[in-house]
Amino acid sequence: MCCMAPATLIDKRISWQVTGENIVKATFTNNGISITAELFFNEVGELINFKSNDRYNTDAGKKLPWATPLSDYKEVNGNKLVGYAETIYTYPDRDLCYGTFEVSSIKYNCNDNKYFDNTR
Repeated sequence: MCCMAPATLIDKRISWQVTGENIVKATFTNNGISITAELFFNEVGELINFKSNDRYNTDAGKKLPWATPLSDYKEVNGNKLVGYAETIYTYPDRDLCYGTFEVSSIKYNCNDNKYFDNTR
């Protein structure tokens, strides 16, 4: 939501609480289930990490701390976007980075997607 669909962050089911300098806690509640994350920002207001303890890990058979460090903000097609991100599970004995993402281009509101039927 934070990186790919930031407009969803105004959803009334999300409550926000400032917990420290440049840190906020977001709690999303839907149908009686809540998940919580801490969002960390740098001095210029860029999101630099997202941490949650609410992500289930199949290998561990339980919820593990999960983080998404973000960096390399840049202008892409006239929009300031994060350029690099990782997805990291924190096991008791190690961190496991299981995904890295680099933004090179982006399109919004596409009608030319092969999965989008624009004939209706």
